[in-house]
Amino acid sequence: MKEISVIGGGSMATALVKILTENKVQVNWYVKRLNQADHIREKDINPDYLSFVKLQGDFIYISTDLNEIIKRSPIIVFLIPSSQLTHLSLQIEVESLKNKFIITSIKGLVGTDKVLPSVFMSNYFAIPEIDIGIIAGPCHAEEIAHNRRTYMTLCSKNLHMMEQLAPYFSTSYVSVGTSEDLLGIEYAAIYKNVVGIIIGIAKGLNYGDNFIAVLMSNAINELQLFLKTIGIHTENLASSSYLGDMLVTGYSHHSRNRTFGELIGKGLSVEQAMRKMSMVVEGYTATQGLYQLSKSIKLMIPLLYTSYRILFLHMPVDTEFKLLEKNIR
Repeated sequence: MKEISVIGGGSMATALVKILTENKVQVNWYVKRLNQADHIREKDINPDYLSFVKLQGDFIYISTDLNEIIKRSPIIVFLIPSSQLTHLSLQIEVESLKNKFIITSIKGLVGTDKVLPSVFMSNYFAIPEIDIGIIAGPCHAEEIAHNRRTYMTLCSKNLHMMEQLAPYFSTSYVSVGTSEDLLGIEYAAIYKNVVGIIIGIAKGLNYGDNFIAVLMSNAINELQLFLKTIGIHTENLASSSYLGDMLVTGYSHHSRNRTFGELIGKGLSVEQAMRKMSMVVEGYTATQGLYQLSKSIKLMIPLLYTSYRILFLHMPVDTEFKLLEKNIR
């Protein structure tokens, strides 16, 4: 029987459960809160995220027991905020992940060392690199929920496993590609959230499309320089998993990072903007982690630098963008 465990109760977890169960994959689903689990079990609806979506409950086993859910499936998909991964890992019995294939869809750096989620999982649980993969976009959960045409990329050094899993995630409206470019695409999935914040700030400051297009082109150049400097040789940066994911994060009204940035651009403080957001803004912590990493390799990239100065040094937004205007081409 096809069987996958899903860890997380948010919008992307719900969207993936929708896809998997439409393909008649048995989903063992961990959510943290008992009342959320009970509602999903009784109504086949997640009351907190994408609550307009009716899920196929016949293929869902849901529980708040994390280790039980992990033990039930050979494939485990983690869809939680990066800030929660370290704490969650403390609750997992290390032996329960032996001989499992781990997939993450976590868009932030993890732990005090600010490492990629796949690297954290490999190091913490002694999981071979060949048994780890990631899910990359562009794939907003809200559009999956509405059956809108979506493209997804499954990435792993174990390309054979990704090709085997692709049909589980493919539907009439979701096309799935595969790639071995795990680390490059994972860094890109994190960096694009920083870019989303910067573009949101620009919108809030009433910059126009011309300037935002230049921001986007500079962002892809910055990403390329960053990856090259840390020794990652990437696939085509114009591919959907690189440029496509960055574009949707920068331009889509579904992007919480862009929305967060726009609030700041319109005059809210970082703290006020954070309070107005109902979901986690991964670009906030990603900015800090990527800035620390870029500083350690003596690389100054303008968009990341500007985001850090605004979010963590609380520098005036309009002043920082005037400086940014001079540092991009």
